[in-house]
Amino acid sequence: TMRVSDDGTGGARLEPGGGLAGLAERVKTVDGTLHVKSPAGGPTVVTVELRCHV
Repeated sequence: TMRVSDDGTGGARLEPGGGLAGLAERVKTVDGTLHVKSPAGGPTVVTVELRCHV
């Protein structure tokens, strides 16, 4: 699991054609998930979960 946050004003969205949507697609290709929490007023938190195949 990787979590990245910022100190911005929030409002980030997974919109088609946007950067976060592109990142979500790339994460999905390796069987992972991407979650975005970005309430008004911030902060934005992006969490990526990837499987560890041992």
